[in-house]
Amino acid sequence: MKLVRLVYASQLAEPLPRTTLQGILAASVRRNSAESVTGFLCVSPRYALQCLEGPREAVNDVYSRIVRDPRHHSVTLIRYVEPWRRLFAAWAMGYSSELSSAAPASPRWRDEAGFNPFLVESDLIENVIEELCERTERMELRA
Repeated sequence: MKLVRLVYASQLAEPLPRTTLQGILAASVRRNSAESVTGFLCVSPRYALQCLEGPREAVNDVYSRIVRDPRHHSVTLIRYVEPWRRLFAAWAMGYSSELSSAAPASPRWRDEAGFNPFLVESDLIENVIEELCERTERMELRA
């Protein structure tokens, strides 16, 4: 099995209500677990940024469904690599709603709405996702 990591960003058609996000996450966990896909989803009212990892065909299938999902506009593939390990092996789908405050605070990566994942250089986007993942893990440990 060839492991791939895919990172995409999209503009959301509208902010996703909490119940919609919970449904998306529940469905993702079920489907991804069955297909050996792991990942992390970050959202703000305006954008989605997601990293998917797993077998090439399974990751490509998930991404194809996302591209066709009417809740997303301007779905853009930012990075597609064959990594030596998974970043999110423990999560069928991790989640953070902290995308608006994503590090780094560089003004060149922000617009009037806050952090804009479309402005980040593709080779640095995984660092942003890892930082959000680490924040989420710290918060879960405190809870």
